[in-house]
Amino acid sequence: MSDTEDTEEFLKTNSISSIKKQIIIGNNNENDELTKISTIELISDLFVNICKENKSKKCNENYLLKSFTNNNIPHISIKDYLFRLSKHAKVNESTIILILIYIDRICNMNHFILTYYNIHKLILASFILAIKYNEENYYSMIYYSKIGGVTLSEIKNLESEFLILVRYKLFVETKLFDKYYNDLMSLKDESEDDENEEEYEEYEDEEEDEEKEEEAKNEIQNNNISQNNEKNISKINNIDIYKAIDKKDNIVNFQNINYEKGIILRKL
Repeated sequence: MSDTEDTEEFLKTNSISSIKKQIIIGNNNENDELTKISTIELISDLFVNICKENKSKKCNENYLLKSFTNNNIPHISIKDYLFRLSKHAKVNESTIILILIYIDRICNMNHFILTYYNIHKLILASFILAIKYNEENYYSMIYYSKIGGVTLSEIKNLESEFLILVRYKLFVETKLFDKYYNDLMSLKDESEDDENEEEYEEYEDEEEDEEKEEEAKNEIQNNNISQNNEKNISKINNIDIYKAIDKKDNIVNFQNINYEKGIILRKL
C-alpha cells in the first residue's frame, strides 16, 4: 500500500464524523449508567420505606414465604444488594424496573408483606426471572448464586417458587411498564423538589443570619457612637466654668456651657 493510500485510510477511519460517533456512544453509555444508578436508588429507597412500615407487623408465619424468609436480617443493605447484582450481572435499566413489578405482583397475588427478612431473596428470585425474560444474554445459575450469596440449589428453588406464586405470569404490558416507570420518575422529581426546597431554606437561613449579623454590627457601631457622644458631653460639662469667661471684656463664652445643667455664671 502506498503512502497516499495509507493517508486516505487514516483519514477515513479517523474522520471527525467517526470520532464524534464514538464520543456520542460513550456519552450515551455513561448517561444510561447514571440513569440506571438513579433507578436502583429509587427502587431500593421504596423497598426500605415499605419494610420500615411493616417492621411491627407479623408476616413470617405465612408458609408461602418460608423459602424467601431469612432467620436473621442480612448484613448487606437493600441498596447495596441491588447495586451488587446489577454491577456483576450487567443488566439494563428496564430489567431493574421489572424487579419492582415482579415483587409487587407476587405480593398482591399472595398477600405478602415485605420485611427486612424476606426482601433480599425476593429481589434475587425476581432478578433472575427478569434477566431471563428481558435480557438477550445471561450467565449461568452458578454465577448468579455466587453474586446473590446463596447456594445453587437454593437459587433454583427460589426461582421455581417465585414462578409458581406468580402463576408463571412474567409478561408485562407496555402500559403497565410505563406506569411503573413514570411513578418512579415522579418520586425522583419529588425528592429533587425536596432537596431544592431544603437548599432554598438553607439559603434563606443564611440570608437571615447575615441580616442579623449586620444589624448586630450596626447596633454595636451606634452604641459606640452614642458612648463617644456621651464622653464628649461629659468633657464639656467638666470644663472649668471660669475658663468660659472671656478675660478681655469679662463676657461669658456661652458655646462652651451646658445649659441643661442649669449652671449660672457670674461676672467676675
